[in-house]
Amino acid sequence: MTVLAYHKVDNKFELGLTNVKPKSFYRQVSELMRYGYEITDSAEVAAATPQNVCLTFDDGYDCFYRNAVPFLISFRVKASVFVITDFIGKTNKWDLRLSYQPFIHMDASQLKEISKLGFEVGSHSRSHKDLTRLDPNLAKSELSDSKKFLEDLLGKEVSSISFPYGRHNAVVADLAREAGYTKLFGLGSAVHDGVIGRIPVYRIDSPAAVRRKVSMNKFEIFKSDFVHSFANVSALISVRRAEKIVQNERVDEHDVAARRAEIR
Repeated sequence: MTVLAYHKVDNKFELGLTNVKPKSFYRQVSELMRYGYEITDSAEVAAATPQNVCLTFDDGYDCFYRNAVPFLISFRVKASVFVITDFIGKTNKWDLRLSYQPFIHMDASQLKEISKLGFEVGSHSRSHKDLTRLDPNLAKSELSDSKKFLEDLLGKEVSSISFPYGRHNAVVADLAREAGYTKLFGLGSAVHDGVIGRIPVYRIDSPAAVRRKVSMNKFEIFKSDFVHSFANVSALISVRRAEKIVQNERVDEHDVAARRAEIR
């Protein structure tokens, strides 16, 4: 089985490459089916064959609900979507701004609906931080809290986790398993520690290019891995941004304490 990783499926303009136009997405999936590939979600990974293609979507944007779900239903195929639980129903403030308008994440009612329709809903952590750069206790909270939130929301077990930015190490993988996840997904071909690799699909990919990715064409895999390498920059910026927020909060707390001392 080959696992493909999408992010956004929307006509909105964006400078980045993770937003695939709906028409391109339709053509890509149609091309795979025309060549005899069977589209499935991650629930079938264990029993997969080389003709199986697993569709996954990171971040849980509402454009998945609007543009991908109706098309997939019409073809009677499913996909897996990985959700950032702290941003359900909110804009993507956690992300680098590469479009004039922010993208919105699916809300609780949309997640419940697609779950009832048979689409797998997995975790993408609480806040989309690079788990490999966090203290293990914070990483554990990101994994466990998001899993519990989704299970309470959907009323069913959540067994899949997609690591933010595809970044993981042995510690993060072990923490995910301890939290109860049985399917761990990375991003790119360079995976380890029992994590399942996924091939990213970008705006520049034609239907034929996606088909070559599924057949593990070396050039296409290299191209995807090269583009994905820039995610490491985004991961580092996200950490710096989080550190700045914490520092500002500490300054605010210090100011409040100083003012209270002056009043006394």
